[in-house]
Amino acid sequence: MIRKFTIESFKSIESAQVDLGNVNVFIGANGSGKSNLLEGFSVLAAAASGRVDVESLLRRGCRPSGLNRPLFPTSPVDADTVVTAEGDHASYSASLSSPGRNRPTAWEFRKEKWCANGQVIVGPEKARRGDPQSGLAALQLADMPVRSDAAVFLRSLAAYAVYTPDTPVLRGWAQDPQVREPVGLSGGRLADALFESRNLIGEGAGRELDARLRSMLEWVDYTTILDVAPGQGSLQAPADRLDLGIVDRFLRTDKGGPYFLSRDEVSDGVLYILFVAVLCLHPEAPQLLAVDNADHGLNPLLAKRLVQAMCSWLIERDPPRQILMTTHNPLILDGLALEDDRIRLFIVDRDNRGTTQVRRFVVTNQHRDMAAKGWTLSRMWINGLIGGVPNV
Repeated sequence: MIRKFTIESFKSIESAQVDLGNVNVFIGANGSGKSNLLEGFSVLAAAASGRVDVESLLRRGCRPSGLNRPLFPTSPVDADTVVTAEGDHASYSASLSSPGRNRPTAWEFRKEKWCANGQVIVGPEKARRGDPQSGLAALQLADMPVRSDAAVFLRSLAAYAVYTPDTPVLRGWAQDPQVREPVGLSGGRLADALFESRNLIGEGAGRELDARLRSMLEWVDYTTILDVAPGQGSLQAPADRLDLGIVDRFLRTDKGGPYFLSRDEVSDGVLYILFVAVLCLHPEAPQLLAVDNADHGLNPLLAKRLVQAMCSWLIERDPPRQILMTTHNPLILDGLALEDDRIRLFIVDRDNRGTTQVRRFVVTNQHRDMAAKGWTLSRMWINGLIGGVPNV
């Protein structure tokens, strides 16, 4: 678990600190810096893996960018980006020099510090040798016991990525640009990942997921994984072996069968719910991950029910997973049990200089009094009472 994340000198962020829980939701106006914050984690993850360059950042869900330093008039032109993660038993920090627009090479490591249980494994005072674009912690990881707190912490950082589901990829019409297991950053391998989840966790997990789906979408009876022969299904779909079938309580296909295939007929909302479920339930999903624009095409009430299910799935796991997510859907806020300290809401704004500011929203007695009068958190947000709304 990461308890604290700090970042300095990255895009619109001059300096920010975030004290994290298990479920962390970021809200704010368009352009306030929410995605920059998630991508700052990607810089940290790439550093933990030993190399920060365009390829390693794209693999972690970053948008292509030629400039990563802040461009405010008062910002130093040569400022290093500094990213730090602190956990219960370990921490990792990297100070990096990003290349300019005309120097599309890897970032250079200036300093690194990796500690665990009071022991400094890689310290900032250690003289750098060899390639300045190669991280020392990643090299040292090879000599660490696999199950040690230090190794587990660094590997969980390195596995972080930002997921942004895309409907053509979820349906199997398009190749995922960032393929990984158990599911690609845009939703590739969804049917395979669901099949693996049921095999690895057990059929009980499949039945529980179907029950959740029925509670969100009354027309769903159950889901199944089908072995699809090449050429069957949509003409736009590649010849993947597995496909997702949904049984509708009320309808039958034109062939008289019960299954509607994800490639052709299943609603986008079902695919997105199952995508989130895989990230929460699959044993091989990252322990630390992000989902950008978590309201992807969902009805507001369905988004609320999904985030409630997601919080339950993540927190009840052993060990629990940690997720960062951004949203513009007010109803998602109403699905957050903020009295539980493991579930946290953050407001992202830009100050009068244009720099990104992040603060945690804490429920006060005033908010409780307003809730008693019928004010939901979503209503407070869209009325500008908690911040994070555009000045329009």
